Amino acid sequence: MIFSYRTRKRLINLGITILVLLLVAAIVWLCGIIWLDRYVVYSRSGARIDFNQSPTFPSGVVAKPTVQNFSVNVFYDEPEIEAPVVDVMPTSISGYYIDSEALKTDIPAVLEQVQKLEKDTAVLLDVKDIRGHFYYSSSVSTKRAKDVDIEQMDQLIQYLLESDLYLIARLPALRDYEFGLNNVPCGLPRKGGNGSLWLDDTNCYWLDPTKSGTLDYLAQQAMELRLMGFNEVVFTDFRFPNTEKITFEGDKEQAIAEAAATLVQKVSADKFFLSFHSETTTFSLPEGNCRLYLADVPAADVSTIVEQIGSENPAIQMMFLTTVHDTRFDEYCVLRPLDEAP
Repeated sequence: MIFSYRTRKRLINLGITILVLLLVAAIVWLCGIIWLDRYVVYSRSGARIDFNQSPTFPSGVVAKPTVQNFSVNVFYDEPEIEAPVVDVMPTSISGYYIDSEALKTDIPAVLEQVQKLEKDTAVLLDVKDIRGHFYYSSSVSTKRAKDVDIEQMDQLIQYLLESDLYLIARLPALRDYEFGLNNVPCGLPRKGGNGSLWLDDTNCYWLDPTKSGTLDYLAQQAMELRLMGFNEVVFTDFRFPNTEKITFEGDKEQAIAEAAATLVQKVSADKFFLSFHSETTTFSLPEGNCRLYLADVPAADVSTIVEQIGSENPAIQMMFLTTVHDTRFDEYCVLRPLDEAP
């Protein structure tokens, strides 16, 4: 039998209505069973419904945490706390320095000279230039000096690290073209330059020592050299440039002093020391084991300069770089060009 479209639609609606009524009836029936259950009385003769009795509900019991009536005796050894051991800087440091010019000229010849040095001789080695280019395979930056053979330099450093020498790395601190170029907020802005950085006469940018990015960058370099096995790192150009064309709010001497103290605290460790090179006698060494490096000081002025600086232990904390063989340098730490090594 074929029904019309209107008839089929009515039948479908009727079927849906019947299903809904059946579902409602089932829910009413189930609720009725649940409601009647409270009035059911069970006896030996069977079950019956008694509407005269009061419905009863099972009473609950509040849960309580379990009480454990036992104790455990705990015994432990409290170790005696000792202050960390901090090595005292070695005294009577004397030796030789290897500047960038020697490294650019003939590294194999430098290695040959180094191999003749006696045990415990101090050797200072330039490891980076003011452009921000490293002389060795550094992980801090991918910039490499093009006028230094990096592979030969790595071999030289490896030999020095394996020898019984006191190894010092020297590198510029606050003068760095590459870092300033790529990290403008860390640089010193040019006065009236709308945020552009100031360039010195060598076309290098200078960094702001109060910026955390600057200090983190310097700390990374020192930490890398420390992990490589160097005994000491000396920062050159740790100062403000001598110009009035930069914008800086604050006390410059205080900023330098605080930056030096922060770096010494960050990177110094047992058998590793952070030092600073200064071109004036106004630099104030931070507390801790570190040295002040001075270059090209006339022998006649040594005692006067030491007195002006006012170091607590000048025999340890004063390092002179000189080409002069004068006994007035001998009571302090002193380094001379490697070419003068016997």
